[in-house]
Amino acid sequence: MTVLLSGAAVAADLPVQQTPVFEPVEKTSPWTFELGAYGFIPVSVEGTSVVDGGAVDLDMDLGDVLELLDFAISGRGEAWRARDVNDGSAFGFVLDAQYVNLGLKNQGIGPASGGTVKADIRQGIIDAMLGYRFASLSPGSDTSQRLEFDVTAGARYNFLRQKIDVRPGLPAPFTANLGEDKHWVSPVVGARANFVLNDRWNFVLRGDMSGFGVSGENLSWSLNGIAGYRLTERATMRLGYRVYDIDYSSGTGSNKFAYDITQHGPYAGLSFRW
Repeated sequence: MTVLLSGAAVAADLPVQQTPVFEPVEKTSPWTFELGAYGFIPVSVEGTSVVDGGAVDLDMDLGDVLELLDFAISGRGEAWRARDVNDGSAFGFVLDAQYVNLGLKNQGIGPASGGTVKADIRQGIIDAMLGYRFASLSPGSDTSQRLEFDVTAGARYNFLRQKIDVRPGLPAPFTANLGEDKHWVSPVVGARANFVLNDRWNFVLRGDMSGFGVSGENLSWSLNGIAGYRLTERATMRLGYRVYDIDYSSGTGSNKFAYDITQHGPYAGLSFRW
């Protein structure tokens, strides 16, 4: 690994002063903004899906997920206003959005081998949260290293589609359209610890919980461990790992709709700060 240092060569008996990798940008505003895009690719998905009372066990690996993946997009934006420059406390707002679409199409079923089965699973999440940074600690006078703690609370909008379209083909006289779309809003709380190691590297441990029995969502939670590397003064590349779990159900009997899964996998993103 290459270590970037700046400074003039000096005699061995003189102290060497190390300057930051990035020259600090003079801030005229108490606000700090960060906007980024990221991707989460599960290497394992396990759980149960229930559509119109019929349950199916899910057990997918990375190959299955990539084969079924039609589209995915995620982004996160944060705005923080410094409250006290001495202790590093701040108020903030966090907006996080995720969307994924999985599709399956099997052809050649039915008596005449002309039928099809299509499955459409889509999930969207939008978090809108207020945040408070209640600590920013630095060891001694070294301000390039610090430890920040944030807490967040707000609302989560959820969208979940589980639909199955069965067309047996001739001479079968019927088709079947199963499943539906679900929309609901639930409370969400979160916490984050940000370990700033130096001018280049930081490590974030972030978690959240939502649902708490509101609108049929018993509980959902996620835990993220993310390493960040500053490419430039503004841009940071992020790599990590994520575990996500959701337990949602509504209806009973033949009208039951449920989605109870656990998934985990790598996390990658790019963000810009100003």
